[in-house]
Amino acid sequence: AGARPTTLSAGAGALGPWARGGLLAALLGLLGLQRVKVWLETPSRPYSASAGDNSVRAEYDTWTREGVLEHYWGEHIHMGSYLPLEEQSGYNKDDGLITAFLRATVGHLRGKYKDFIDAKLDFSKEMLAWSGAKSPKRIVDVGCGIGGTSRFLARSFPDAEVIGITLSPEQAARAAQLAQEAGLTNVKFQVENALKMPFEDGTFDLVWGCESGEHMPDKKSYIEEMTRVLAPGGNIVVATWCERDPIPPFTSEERTTLKYVYEEWSHPYFISISAYGKLMEGTGSLDTVETADWTDQTLPSWRHSIFVGVWSPWYWLKSAMRRPKTFLGFLRDAYCLERYHRAMRRGLLQYGMLKAVKKK
Repeated sequence: AGARPTTLSAGAGALGPWARGGLLAALLGLLGLQRVKVWLETPSRPYSASAGDNSVRAEYDTWTREGVLEHYWGEHIHMGSYLPLEEQSGYNKDDGLITAFLRATVGHLRGKYKDFIDAKLDFSKEMLAWSGAKSPKRIVDVGCGIGGTSRFLARSFPDAEVIGITLSPEQAARAAQLAQEAGLTNVKFQVENALKMPFEDGTFDLVWGCESGEHMPDKKSYIEEMTRVLAPGGNIVVATWCERDPIPPFTSEERTTLKYVYEEWSHPYFISISAYGKLMEGTGSLDTVETADWTDQTLPSWRHSIFVGVWSPWYWLKSAMRRPKTFLGFLRDAYCLERYHRAMRRGLLQYGMLKAVKKK
């Protein structure tokens, strides 16, 4: 009768170290997860515009050299269009990330989820149609990336001269190489500052800016400079990420999110769609200024950018094996893409479209 308490006491004592060890491991695990969360949510690439250390040029040079972005995104380094949304098998705007991935994967395996690269070309086609441009003879692509849209415009208007400009020497070189491989002779690429373009007033019949305004430290100068080089009667069309109108005022949480999305991908700041419209009207040189919100039709792109890397991981894994630190960059970019998706979905960010015709 006296032995049973002793046995139970001994058993409890034996379990004690295991329990304490498990608790310690759990605490260390939670601490580790918290540190990872803090690391992910601390922006690592804030905007810098110094002549010798321009963060936008540096990031695009790096991405172009790595080749990972081109491998997964193709020629067009911008969002895609998923119209008509009701026909997009495997997509539901309100899904959480895991549900969205599972739904998209089933659609992908059945061949019914829209091709990621095709969606980007569709966006360029829809942007051109929306611009109202008919037969431009001189075109400038402001912020041309590796030249996907410039080459699309060169094919669309074979009698036109197309110039793509970028801050990144690596992008300009790759764009020229791809144009040569495609046999295109009516497109060329230059390393230029979009806020101080070397072109004469009224040079171009079509001024095209797709997802370049985000990186501009002076949005007013960006719009004014594109307007300056636009010929009378010519078309200007711009696609750009925007923040919502600041009324009601941004909450503390919203300001934290905005700071993150600015500084993780080297953006100085965003403005609203309506603010861009007012900048266009403020030039005094543009007629029929129109704006539109294309958030819904581009929203699937953010998560699709993550999913294509999961469905076909071999390319980025090879890159990570050569340079292990790049894996951390891929992890950060995936996290950032999801943050952008959520901010767009809840209306803090918007996908803005702008167009106008220059007065004659």
